[in-house]
Amino acid sequence: MSVSNKKPLLIALLVIVLLLLAGYLWNVQSSSEPNEIAANQSKEDGLGTPSTIATQWQWEAANTDSASTQSLEKPLPYTPESVFNALQAVELDEDGNVILNHDALISLDEALERIHDQLDRESLLALQNLIRESLPGIAGEQTAKLVADYYQFLEAKAEFSRLNEDIDEDREQTVDTLEDDESLYGELQALREVHLGTDTTEKLFRVTDANAKYMFESLKLGVNQDLSVQEIEAKRQQIQAEHTEQSVNIANWPSRYRAFINSKQNILASSLSLEEKQDQVNQLLLQMFNTQELKRIDYLGLGNI
Repeated sequence: MSVSNKKPLLIALLVIVLLLLAGYLWNVQSSSEPNEIAANQSKEDGLGTPSTIATQWQWEAANTDSASTQSLEKPLPYTPESVFNALQAVELDEDGNVILNHDALISLDEALERIHDQLDRESLLALQNLIRESLPGIAGEQTAKLVADYYQFLEAKAEFSRLNEDIDEDREQTVDTLEDDESLYGELQALREVHLGTDTTEKLFRVTDANAKYMFESLKLGVNQDLSVQEIEAKRQQIQAEHTEQSVNIANWPSRYRAFINSKQNILASSLSLEEKQDQVNQLLLQMFNTQELKRIDYLGLGNI
């Protein structure tokens, strides 16, 4: 693949990351007051909100200088407050394990994207120690390891970008050139797996990869001269359906979404009246998704019949 084929992809990936980051920060991390955030953890419909790093963070430990921090000769590019603000929304399951999802990915970017080039081995170790001391138990260990692994990935990604930055932006978009761009994105995916592992990568980047696939498939469809209008529309609907199945930031969304669609189709194929079908679909939504999840997927119109 020639280097002239790479620039549009890098630009597109940057746009995706910036849009996702902006939306997340607006909706989730608008407050910078740690105590206010922790105090606002409430209950709804009898279901407690998920435990997060915000609810488990121990400020007394976080504000105590550790031996590793005291031995450093240069200022750290982070503070306990900045680390908390970046990681606060990361969810923990009922056993205290870190939940790896799109929110965790955005939190990792917020914690490290701006400062990773200012970190060295000693300051990264101090960051890990801060996290371990502020988060008791397995959550602290898992988060500290995840932060270190993600730092290594960001370092490798920066080198990957440097190798592909001196390229020509002007070229015609064709199916072939877009497939070259998609191959380049595949190289970036492989780089993630080297530093984060396959399972962690799949969970963290499910939404990001779904958005990237949607972008590539849509662009290729737009320049494909071999399809009829009817074929283009059928393919467009298929691309949209696949994107919806993968891109929603809800736990176990792909399998739960498919289960909902299958059950909904059974209801619609029944001999019930239209009103009864609507009631059944509404009940199905309430059975399969909680209140917060329903708010997040309202735009999909899953209750429509």
